[in-house]
Amino acid sequence: MIRYDFVWRSGFRYTGSSLRRAVQCTSLLCLLLLTACSSPDTLSVYDLRCEYMREPLGIDNPYNFDDPGGLHGFSPRISWKICERKQAVAGRESRNVAADGNETGRQIAYRVIVANRPEDLLKNGRRPVWDSDAVKTGRQHCFVPGEIIRPGKTYYWKVGIYHGNNPSCVWSKSARFSTGLLPADWKGMWIRHPSEPKESHIRYRKTFTLPEDHTESGHLYAYVASLGYHELYVNGEKADHRVLAPAVSRIDKRVLYVTYDIGRLVKKGTNVIAVHCGPGWSINNYFARQKTMPGLLVQLYDEEHRFSLSSDSAWLCSGSCSRNAGRFDFMDMGGEQVDGRIYDDRWTKPGFDDSRWEQAAPVEMEDPPLLSSQMTEPSRIVDTIFARSLSVITGPAETDPVYRVDMGRQFTGFLEAGFDGLKEGDTVEIMVSMRTANPSLVQATYGIEDDVIEEQKQRQIYIARGEKGEQFRNRFNFFGGRYIHFRGLRKAPELKDIKGLVISSAPEVTASFECSDSLYNKIFALDVYTYRMCHTEGVVVDCPNRERLGYGPEGAYQTMWGLGLPCFNSSAYYIKNVRDWADVQREDGFINNVAPQISIMYGCVLNGTAILNTAWEHYRIYGDRRILQAAYPVGKKWLGFLDKYMKDSMLTPYDSHGYFLGEWVSPGPVFEYAETEEALFFNNCACAMTLDFMLRIARELDESEADINEYRLKLNALRKALHDKYYHPETGAYQNGDQVRTSFALYAGIVPDELEESVRGYLNVLLQQQQYINVGSFGRYPFYKTVLNHPEYFNIMGHLIAKTTYPGYGYFIEKGCTTMPEMWEIDAPNSTVIHTSYTGISAFFIKTLAGINETGNDTIRIAPAPIERLSRCRASGETPFGRVESAWEKDGNEIIYTFTVPFGMTAKIIPENEEERIVPAGHYRFCYPRK
Repeated sequence: MIRYDFVWRSGFRYTGSSLRRAVQCTSLLCLLLLTACSSPDTLSVYDLRCEYMREPLGIDNPYNFDDPGGLHGFSPRISWKICERKQAVAGRESRNVAADGNETGRQIAYRVIVANRPEDLLKNGRRPVWDSDAVKTGRQHCFVPGEIIRPGKTYYWKVGIYHGNNPSCVWSKSARFSTGLLPADWKGMWIRHPSEPKESHIRYRKTFTLPEDHTESGHLYAYVASLGYHELYVNGEKADHRVLAPAVSRIDKRVLYVTYDIGRLVKKGTNVIAVHCGPGWSINNYFARQKTMPGLLVQLYDEEHRFSLSSDSAWLCSGSCSRNAGRFDFMDMGGEQVDGRIYDDRWTKPGFDDSRWEQAAPVEMEDPPLLSSQMTEPSRIVDTIFARSLSVITGPAETDPVYRVDMGRQFTGFLEAGFDGLKEGDTVEIMVSMRTANPSLVQATYGIEDDVIEEQKQRQIYIARGEKGEQFRNRFNFFGGRYIHFRGLRKAPELKDIKGLVISSAPEVTASFECSDSLYNKIFALDVYTYRMCHTEGVVVDCPNRERLGYGPEGAYQTMWGLGLPCFNSSAYYIKNVRDWADVQREDGFINNVAPQISIMYGCVLNGTAILNTAWEHYRIYGDRRILQAAYPVGKKWLGFLDKYMKDSMLTPYDSHGYFLGEWVSPGPVFEYAETEEALFFNNCACAMTLDFMLRIARELDESEADINEYRLKLNALRKALHDKYYHPETGAYQNGDQVRTSFALYAGIVPDELEESVRGYLNVLLQQQQYINVGSFGRYPFYKTVLNHPEYFNIMGHLIAKTTYPGYGYFIEKGCTTMPEMWEIDAPNSTVIHTSYTGISAFFIKTLAGINETGNDTIRIAPAPIERLSRCRASGETPFGRVESAWEKDGNEIIYTFTVPFGMTAKIIPENEEERIVPAGHYRFCYPRK
């Protein structure tokens, strides 16, 4: 007997022998709904967003990759969520009103009002610039008409929703967004310091007078683009909390600008705008095919464009007290050198004597880059950690002691360190490492006997001014590591004076997971934290200390599907990521291994297809066709490149653009560099995956039947050719029969339908025989897409993930890792310990154990897996409609499931692998006998 409880918010409970019986009691249910449903005045509309962000400034069109204006015909997407008023806490709901799936648990219509002033949204306000009137739909988003959008303007909006049979409208609070500039609106020039070397950090100043009537709205927008990083100050105050602005891009094609509303910082009369700049990626050839140099472009406008200020040669500039130390390049990201003797923080304020400063010089550009708004989360300081312990290291050849400070965990960020007892001109070296021992093993830059002091040339330098309370702080470069070493101090530093400023550009964490196994809980937390530490400068990178490159397999695929999308509010970021991949495509269609960098390096098909995978997974959740429309022509051009290397229906190695890579850092470690059969099969499976993505996208976009038929025929021919060549009927395996090749054959559809069960069985036996996950960075996505979608693997995967001996995720915990490493072999030569190689295992916890899997439009599938290892599990995640929750607990002879489906959604619930049940928004409780 199955007990089913449907718990209404009012406290009414209906219990029947099954959900089906409950749904069949239509008359009774409809009668009870009259008293059980919340009335409209108990609802709240919350989490108002524009283009997936809260109150963004300076938006333009991120989907039209080559539009220099970015606003032509652009209709911004605005969205909202609905919940019970008293549950709308901190911008997020926890539980929703139950519903019958028709009019009581979802919006039946909306009305959006857009205005240029907040008071115009009121009943007695002036006529708004747009009123949608009542639109009958359950969609909780709409598109603001492009014809009302103007550059450099502020738009206020609110939404009212209609619910149930009540004709009244429940209104949200107001929100705002502002728009960016057209090319013609940028009146100034790119400027630079006329003589400082490229490693220098440059200060720019401009004094200006603000008219008495400069604006009615109070908004004054500063649009700042920089080749390198910048910080904006107005009258001595920093404009906002971001660091390392803007987010990175392919800077010879596109530079991102940041929009600041500085209206609160200015005053009538004399003001000073000051910009501090560091060279950042502008001095690194991974981001441009033509020579670039640091530069700054600034434009100020009030909304009426009655006041304008632009960067030009009248701006004053000077070198600052800091500069880059190191090349800021592959394997040498270096650090910063700060000269405390010339430190002066008054330069951002009015009244500062800048008479000895020089006039800025123009930056000469043959082909200026496109200017696009940064429409993703900024890099920011997300946490402060404090030093844990101090030790002293000395060696036979050392004259100065080296002080080692353990920060307690690996982190990406800045150092803030205070010193006393220094004399003027004393030089302090600050070196960073991820490990403590065996320099030769980890190829340390510098070590003392068996102690690692510095890895990957991460070295900062501070020159003292000889005063009490001196302090070093990073500003335009960051590092990754755990151990901070000081050489050149006259006495040991105080732990209280050493702080780590943790930096990430990852958006907010939106998922939670907790279960009866503390090891699982630690692995989930490790996965989430590693993603945050590798989400730097607006791109998910491989590692923050050595390369900082946006590789396809490590930034997309499993990292995205298993972690970035289900556990973070990453919707805006992955739109940027799709454009990054489009920006690095070459004229012949080839897409390299990384984005937004342009290094060709090697030729793995998996990398070039990252744009299609990312666009498709984003679309599955948000249903936003624009991301498919943007990615599709890039995919066609990419397929055109691959077509040149097709022979007998299969992909052959390129004659340029690097050679094929196969699997990467699977246990061993294994690096499939050469043109092996393993790499060839792997890349052909990736080619089949590419065709499959293009086929799906073409169908969703209603592309021509000719294109659809072409993709289908090529895909079927490739699958057949691969099966005929690589399937071994005597073993039931493909190619070399390992976990990577077997799972990729299954995921890419190489296995004919009649053999799928036997090949899945082969993989299951292989896992049980080997008793470890024999998968690395490149093979994660097809492997986990396979084993986490079929129940026969769940128990064995639960065991292997928790494995506390090499190789296993539990092994990372057992070894004390605070972030995930690059290789299963944690201390392998040249392996970093902050890396995205194995991130995305959260998919097992969220999508498999809790069963919160594949949201799409207004529907979510919940199919929990109560594996043998656990007695309970609880998880939650954010959907476009609100928060979904799934939990189960083994209680005596029963398993009790509880679910929360957010307002506006329908759930396909499959507890205990039983028949699918389609239920509306509400709270649910199922009780099953334990098997």
